[in-house]
Amino acid sequence: MKLIFLLPNKPLLPQGVMNYREMDTKDLISLNGNHWRKILTIIAKLTTFPSEDWRIVRDNKLWDRAKLVFNAQHLASELNESEAKIGAWVFIVGKTFNDDFPIPENAKVLGEAHVAKAEGNLIWSPYLDYRQFPNDLIDEIVQHLRVHTVLC
Repeated sequence: MKLIFLLPNKPLLPQGVMNYREMDTKDLISLNGNHWRKILTIIAKLTTFPSEDWRIVRDNKLWDRAKLVFNAQHLASELNESEAKIGAWVFIVGKTFNDDFPIPENAKVLGEAHVAKAEGNLIWSPYLDYRQFPNDLIDEIVQHLRVHTVLC
């Protein structure tokens, strides 16, 4: 299962590094601080299988399971043919991209106090911060992904 996150903000990268995937997640967190630790931790929790520790996933396997995209126009290019065949899930994070990807009225509501909405392989989620995206919402989305993904 591959998850793609359309995020409104890019992390800082060291001079000479062109892509976040060239970096170890620990180095990315060190350079960008607690804000990006929270973002990567939530992504790790969403991509962790029941028998795994999300910390190990975040620090060692995250780029194998998740892609980050920062521009609505680049999202289509990230959805390459092989990922479409295996059913990549796309997270539209925050409200920045609501005009580009409006939420369908019939989208399934996930969560209670804090909600995400799902339709097909798209999930519109709050920004990846614990105040907006607590563990109970993570758990509900993970359950939704497991139920609706053949490969899990």
